[in-house]
Amino acid sequence: MAQLGWDALDVLIVTGDAYVDHYSFGAAAIARYLESKGYRVGILDVPELEPDGSGWERLPTPKLWVGVTAGTIDSMVTNYTAAKRKRRTDVYRPGGLPGRPNRATIAYTAGARQHFKGVPVVVGGMEAGPRRLAYYDFWDDKIRRSILVDCKADLLVWGMGERTSLEITRRCEKGESLHGLAQSCEIASACPADARVVPSYEELVADNKLFVPLFQAVREENRPSGRVIAQAHGNRWVLQYPPVPPAAPDEVDEYYDLPFQRAWHPDHEAAGGVPALEPVKFSVNTHRGCFADCSFCSITFHQGRAIQGRSEASILKEAAKLGERFDFKGTITDVGGPTANMWGLGCKLLEKGEACLDRDCLTPDPCPALRLDKASEGYRRLLGLVKNTSGVKNAFVSSGVRYDMLKNKKGETLPLHDTLVKDHVPGRMKLAPEHASPEVLRLMNKPGFEKYEEFEEEYKAACAENGRDQYLANYFIVGHPGTTLERAVELFEKLFERNYSPEQAQEFLPLPMTRGMVQFVAGQDPITLEEVYVPRTMAERKQQKALVRWKDPDNAGIVIRALDEAGRGDLIPAFRQALEREIKRGKAGPGKRKGRGKASRPPESADLDVAG
Repeated sequence: MAQLGWDALDVLIVTGDAYVDHYSFGAAAIARYLESKGYRVGILDVPELEPDGSGWERLPTPKLWVGVTAGTIDSMVTNYTAAKRKRRTDVYRPGGLPGRPNRATIAYTAGARQHFKGVPVVVGGMEAGPRRLAYYDFWDDKIRRSILVDCKADLLVWGMGERTSLEITRRCEKGESLHGLAQSCEIASACPADARVVPSYEELVADNKLFVPLFQAVREENRPSGRVIAQAHGNRWVLQYPPVPPAAPDEVDEYYDLPFQRAWHPDHEAAGGVPALEPVKFSVNTHRGCFADCSFCSITFHQGRAIQGRSEASILKEAAKLGERFDFKGTITDVGGPTANMWGLGCKLLEKGEACLDRDCLTPDPCPALRLDKASEGYRRLLGLVKNTSGVKNAFVSSGVRYDMLKNKKGETLPLHDTLVKDHVPGRMKLAPEHASPEVLRLMNKPGFEKYEEFEEEYKAACAENGRDQYLANYFIVGHPGTTLERAVELFEKLFERNYSPEQAQEFLPLPMTRGMVQFVAGQDPITLEEVYVPRTMAERKQQKALVRWKDPDNAGIVIRALDEAGRGDLIPAFRQALEREIKRGKAGPGKRKGRGKASRPPESADLDVAG
């Protein structure tokens, strides 16, 4: 502040992450954006690291408002595994050490209230946003009130918050009310006459099935022209206002063209830095948003269904800046977004923030309105231009690719496929088939496994033709609603016939405001209204995980019992032989299975992706 000549702050942002000046970290993204508009913004990070509480006193009380976020990811997901075990690391903290408070949004709001009296407190981020209405809490196994009610903030901003944060700042500067802001939630004493009333917190506690109409309302009103959603909590109402319209490329460019340093704050050097920076330090984000609507993922309800992409010029400018850095070795680790090959995709409805509620964008087949051919060719061109930027030797695609979007309307493989194989795969291509059972995949809203198998053959052929020794890193989910033992064995068979057993298997988490959460809690799909089997016990999850990680000798007994219980004893002899063969080859057994294999994820991170 002294170096900048600031005698005060306008806005203060409190975060549970260590401060990293990169647009992949929400606190930095909002702070840099507001700073670009002329406001003085401070970051108060990891305040609890000061045992005497003095962390809260590092920065002065701001003049306008305090923003609070638990961090880049939900604090309960960063603190606990899907098996509810305490994690040993937190890659978003100094030195990767844990210490973030549980339900950090509530804890930090209390701290802000205590230390910055009289200043409006606004919460947001991946913890607060999906909990804006009453929700199911997996960790407590109960229904909790809206986080806005529990944390007692003045306002909640959901989704990507640049526009709303700027409007909050302008209103506070003018002394105006924060009432009625798009993409926000507030507490009111009365329900607006034109609001869409959803089941109350008390009604949800009494009847879990009411999560079905709640999900339907949130899904249907998730558009700029949607109605206000009103949910009663006792004699008060939580009001959710509709989202802002999708940003045009020039506005998205404005978010990403800011002077991010791509570095952690010097205060954290002594701890060894912040591990979460390393995977994204030399990556280029091309867009935000996802229209895939996977049942277990909350991105659609956070970043939005519309693809809000940067311009080609903005992306190339960032690549050129990377090429000029002294610490850049020539490799851009990723040119992508939530789904890499969605850049440039959309249709007239999506571009307005609307959606076809009776037609899914990608399942059972990609919608013809998506203009796949044109967008695919545009992305292929972009990758080539980035790779040919001065100082750049490699431009890889490390974020996930939708293989069902690599064909045109006639079923012909698009040129992007071969281009990826030849020039942009860093040894492995990340894919997420997630399962093999048709019924489970339907409930996940994922393409059938036959589409993966078709892609798999084409990928292998393309690698052979181009002389590339590359492979597929496949991610699978266990414990998802709809996964009976018999369907878990279906996945085992597909993996077994490939002699494939990933080091990590992602365990399903019923995250707030997802279709999968409703399936888990209500035992019913909120769109088809069919009853859904739910594997609720840890024993079932362990069994399904063992079937995926069948090469681990420690899982042998569980696999044999599962196959026997499923009436598939015919598979047991072949399984025994294959496992014995792997142990003799040194590919399985003590000291082998613990390492990071080709298709593994970083330790303890296998269930983080579902957080979006």
